[in-house]
Amino acid sequence: MPDRVRPMRTVPRLGTYNGFGRTLLGRTKPDADGACFATHWFTLLLLPIRPLGRYYVKEGATVERSTGPGASTSTTEYVFLGEAELRASEVIRTYLFRWVVVPLVVAGPVTVFGLNSDAYSREHPLLFLLLLLGIPIGGIIVLAVALGLREKFLSSARVPEWVGSGPPRG
Repeated sequence: MPDRVRPMRTVPRLGTYNGFGRTLLGRTKPDADGACFATHWFTLLLLPIRPLGRYYVKEGATVERSTGPGASTSTTEYVFLGEAELRASEVIRTYLFRWVVVPLVVAGPVTVFGLNSDAYSREHPLLFLLLLLGIPIGGIIVLAVALGLREKFLSSARVPEWVGSGPPRG
């Protein structure tokens, strides 16, 4: 089923500082032109709080620059092609993934390990610390692989259906 896309009225503001601000989440698989649908979110600590809109976008280059010792910033350019209706399934999926799956995969095993390992931490402190740090890193790697496989094999690119004056020219 195609997604209805309208010409842009205004381009949304994007930008986060330490996970606070506005960003695009829940991107769909890019179509043949390299464009995808993404939901514009207000976030706190990288957690989605409120969806602000849904757009048909093309992702451009990401530029990273150092802002001092041990600090950097990255900026991704987007070309906004059109506006679309919010999809409840994408909003719910984003909430579940960011509020439930990520904390369970990253913090859940650490919590269980930490609660059940008082004696072990005293007898083998170095191994305890390695496991305590290794478990969430392993969880992050598993999440990254799962997301890559989902995008590559499971999700199909959404088809835009232009309404109004049609797709942008140029």
